[in-house]
Amino acid sequence: MSTYDPIDRLLREDAARGVPDDGFTPRVLASLPAPRAVGRGWWKPALILGSTMLGSVLAMAFAPEGTSLVQGFVDITQSRIFTSAALTGLATCAALLISALVLAADVD
Repeated sequence: MSTYDPIDRLLREDAARGVPDDGFTPRVLASLPAPRAVGRGWWKPALILGSTMLGSVLAMAFAPEGTSLVQGFVDITQSRIFTSAALTGLATCAALLISALVLAADVD
């Protein structure tokens, strides 16, 4: 593909020229109302944290009966990672980690 395109050059030159409007654009922009402040800054974090809570509750609900989350963390510290309690603890931590990453990556 060539880097020199005469049509592209003509379009860029045409776009660079302003359109005479006798001050119409500034008048319209001055008559517009001021932008409203967005009052829903809490909505996305609330949904993410709610989803995290749901994920944690589901991790606990689908854990085998008699599984203790505290026992799961004890199992992890003793390098018994594949017990049902440890897997429940890891699933809960994964839900929290994913929500933290989503909140940290938010660029609003």
